[in-house]
Amino acid sequence: MLKHIILLSIPLLLGKETLQAKNITVSSPAELKQAVQKAIPGDTVFLENKEWKDAKLVVEGKGTATKPIVIVPRSIGKVIITGQSYLKIAGEYLVIKGLHFKDGYTPEKDLIVFRVNNDRLANNCRLTECVIDEFNNPERFRNENWIVLWGKNNRVDHNTFINKLTASPVLIAELNDERSQDNNHSVDHNYFKGRQRFGSNGGETIRIGVSRYSLTPSRTQIVDNYFEHCNGEVEIVSIKSGENNISRNTFFECEGGLVLRHGLGNVVNGNLFIGNNKPFTGGVRIVNPGHRVTNNVFLELKGTAFRSPLSIMNGVPNSLINRYYQVVDAKIENNTFVNCTPLTFGAGKDAERTLSPQRVTFQKNLFVNASDPVYQDDNNDGGVIVSNNAIDKSAVSREGFTQVKITNTVKNGITVPQAKNYGADLKQLAFITVNQAGAKWYNTNQQIAKNKNTTTYIKASDTKKIQELINKTHAGDTIILAEDGFYKLEEGLIINKPLVIMAAKHLNKKPVFVNASFKTIPAFITIENGGSLEIKNIAFQGAFESYGNVQAGIRSTDKAMNRHYNLTVDGCEFYDYNESSFAGIKASKNTLADSLVIKNSLFRNISGTAVNVAEEKDDRGAYGAEYTIITNTVFTNVMGSAVNVYRGGNDESTLGPFVTIDHCTFNEIENREQGTVVRLVGVQYAAITNSNFAYSGQGGRAIEFREFRWDEILVDYCNFYNAGRVESFYNKVLGKNIYEIDPKFSDVTQLNFKPQNESFLKLKSADGKTIGATIH
Repeated sequence: MLKHIILLSIPLLLGKETLQAKNITVSSPAELKQAVQKAIPGDTVFLENKEWKDAKLVVEGKGTATKPIVIVPRSIGKVIITGQSYLKIAGEYLVIKGLHFKDGYTPEKDLIVFRVNNDRLANNCRLTECVIDEFNNPERFRNENWIVLWGKNNRVDHNTFINKLTASPVLIAELNDERSQDNNHSVDHNYFKGRQRFGSNGGETIRIGVSRYSLTPSRTQIVDNYFEHCNGEVEIVSIKSGENNISRNTFFECEGGLVLRHGLGNVVNGNLFIGNNKPFTGGVRIVNPGHRVTNNVFLELKGTAFRSPLSIMNGVPNSLINRYYQVVDAKIENNTFVNCTPLTFGAGKDAERTLSPQRVTFQKNLFVNASDPVYQDDNNDGGVIVSNNAIDKSAVSREGFTQVKITNTVKNGITVPQAKNYGADLKQLAFITVNQAGAKWYNTNQQIAKNKNTTTYIKASDTKKIQELINKTHAGDTIILAEDGFYKLEEGLIINKPLVIMAAKHLNKKPVFVNASFKTIPAFITIENGGSLEIKNIAFQGAFESYGNVQAGIRSTDKAMNRHYNLTVDGCEFYDYNESSFAGIKASKNTLADSLVIKNSLFRNISGTAVNVAEEKDDRGAYGAEYTIITNTVFTNVMGSAVNVYRGGNDESTLGPFVTIDHCTFNEIENREQGTVVRLVGVQYAAITNSNFAYSGQGGRAIEFREFRWDEILVDYCNFYNAGRVESFYNKVLGKNIYEIDPKFSDVTQLNFKPQNESFLKLKSADGKTIGATIH
């Protein structure tokens, strides 16, 4: 009897791992949570093939290295997670595979997080072959991370991440917990596709660590990933910790760089940067001591300053941990640069960043079709030791370079020059391609069926049907106002797709939008998320008879908006906006125009601002339009500014805003005490050319800049007659062709602001035409 009792007890003593693994299918988050908790090593938990909407998924269990617990769809790619959903992972040796997140956003800060709470982290867990496709909160500035790594030895591999639109990175490795430091995570073979310009700080793709813990080792492996058009901000990969390995990645046409922002002793090896001569494409930026940048290939990169193919930063004396430690003891060796802009040594040098890089060796690098100069050293104190490098042509001569003969080698479809003993060793390089990264089951280039664009005519008597018609249109359709006269709106029009609205070509006068209700309308046209507009030869009258006011002719929405929009205004007229808060065109807060283009138009009789791109007032570096381009346009009798573009604070992560004003006329604009006609605060690239300022800004400024020393700003071929001054911080914006001449407008009473034939301004513009606008 005793013998039988002992035999019956043996299975209880052997533990879970000796039991036979099993397969379980679940159909709800509750079933999933329970199944994983009860699972034994080697079990597979299948998710039922379906749409999992508003799914709060929590998986916590304990597998082993040889027998992990696997959580996977019954059929890969057939589990679609939508709505307000998230995934939390905790425990040991869990493998989550094949999930597809789309058409939703996380209600919490993190979409997929490797912990359930502060006490229960994930270790030795894996996320693989998953897809996150535009899973974005409607609020662009809502901080949400797609992947957050805690614990140790976790792996994120062969996943596809597409078009993150909101603030915060796609992937973060956190070190804010001792159990997550020295973590040895692996982020490998992932495909990061698309990250539109964010227009503020917070648009990174990957961040490893954070400033506070940046002197702590992370030892995260970022290897064999493919980054395509990741343009969120200057930092594509932001390293804020130590002893990380960033190797064998491909960066394709990305407007930014791999940035060693904080931390010590990071290794950047064997990466491929392909710019294809696109502007702002960058390479590697170095801050802090002890880094190694070796065996990388930089092809046709056109970025400058912080986005240079290689930039080595100046440091801050007694730097706070979140600023810039001095670069010392760095090695930059055996890299290949082909047809790139100059490298920058001492980047960011200013009154604060005064510590030059020291004991930096720059040797055995190869330059082909190099710029002249090959590099720019803003310190020239010998801190960067340039020696024994090679170049393919003698025309560019600089100490530390030897002319060599090159041969071309093709690897994975990429042609790379080589020279013996110099540059990257192609035998050691992987040159990972799109086909080697991401979830294999997912086609990232799925074709969307296109509708045939249609054109619809509408009469003034059918004005009430315009919104209904807009709702039925497809992207790219055209609506034509068939008659001149008044189009009487009782509600503002909402645009949530790309459309064209224009006047019929045969009309003698512009159709005029007016408010025919007794309530105030925010705008005649509001562009909402997903919308873009091209509008031609239409007038927007802000006050009509005794009806309600209209606060703007065209504006972007004040609702949630996470996508860029484009607005092109051609041959339009904006007038009679009778309050100081009103505007002809307004970019609302928390929205970003990729391009705001105004041409051949007229703004008159406006009490507020004619073009207002200044609603981002939090001084965090955000702004309302990437490109503001105004050409051949007249502004007259405007009480506020004609153009107001604002980017506050001193954030250095973004490209814009860019402002171009060319062949414009400003007459009787903002003559109040300390007023400004054109106000460009924080604009990084500005060109005001061939323009007339007359009887404007007399109580203050014709143009106001608040620029940083590296901003590219120019005012040239302009006329200032009875106009205010041009004010800037560094007083270096004026070109050599500035006039103070009576423009002799043809007929102001008839809004004809062409200079008369005898005007001295005829043929004085940079392009040989008349200074100022020529519309009438």
